[in-house]
Amino acid sequence: MRRVLLIVLPIAACVLLFAGCEKFFEVFISDSATRFAYQLRDEAAALRHSGEKTRTFEHRPKSWPDGPAGDYRIEFAGTLEQTDGQRMILTAKSYDGPLHSTTTYHLNSVRVPLPLKIAHRKGEPTLVTLELRDGTVYVTSMK
Repeated sequence: MRRVLLIVLPIAACVLLFAGCEKFFEVFISDSATRFAYQLRDEAAALRHSGEKTRTFEHRPKSWPDGPAGDYRIEFAGTLEQTDGQRMILTAKSYDGPLHSTTTYHLNSVRVPLPLKIAHRKGEPTLVTLELRDGTVYVTSMK
């Protein structure tokens, strides 16, 4: 019995530790595009529960790990023919340089009906507006 406990207890402790640390992993073990997608997920849920039709929030990218330390750019990209709102997020670690990270995780929570692109200088936040229409949350603008 003691031998079984020596095996089972550390495994159970690890499961509990990791289950409670989901937010830790989302923040510290991800790239800038994925962290933005997590914020979109959370803000979309807040909009749904608020009873409101729109919500504007501020996004400030974190430089660590794997994020922009200065100027940055965020794009929702897809073909112009796309009407399903399934555009990927791309981020860049500069105002106008090459794209660095990408994700489609946000598509679990939101749709993006139009291509959107914003670039900011170091320290400037991005203002993102979400709209709830017929049960679907849409990203409608970035400033």
